[in-house]
Amino acid sequence: MPIIEWNVTLLLGIPKIDKHHQQLVQVLNDTYHGFRDGIEITLPVMEEIITSSSRNFIFEEALMAETRYPKLAQHKNEHAIFSRRIQELQNNLRQDRKITIELVWFLCNWVSHHIRETDAEFGRFMDGVRMRKRAGEDL
Repeated sequence: MPIIEWNVTLLLGIPKIDKHHQQLVQVLNDTYHGFRDGIEITLPVMEEIITSSSRNFIFEEALMAETRYPKLAQHKNEHAIFSRRIQELQNNLRQDRKITIELVWFLCNWVSHHIRETDAEFGRFMDGVRMRKRAGEDL
């Protein structure tokens, strides 16, 4: 059973972001399954999580800037908090410290909450942008 169930409640309606989110959820689910099965989380796994989340954050923030999303600064701050935590976990692995299930849960809970709440708010904003474009209004 996955730690995050990928379903329509996680879709924003922005195909590239939805694809990034699905890939990140898959990486986290694979990490959780490995952890549950006694497989240690390794640096390459952490690097995959970092790469996947960074790619998503860069694209999201660029789209937010392009569309003049009013909550861009707060959104970037959430991304920065997550990125710092991931770096901390990676540093722990480099120092041969174990990653605990609590940390895996943190990652999964953060991603799930961020997509369902913060990113969903941006998705609703983008719905409005698309509607205005269809109506012929300038951004």
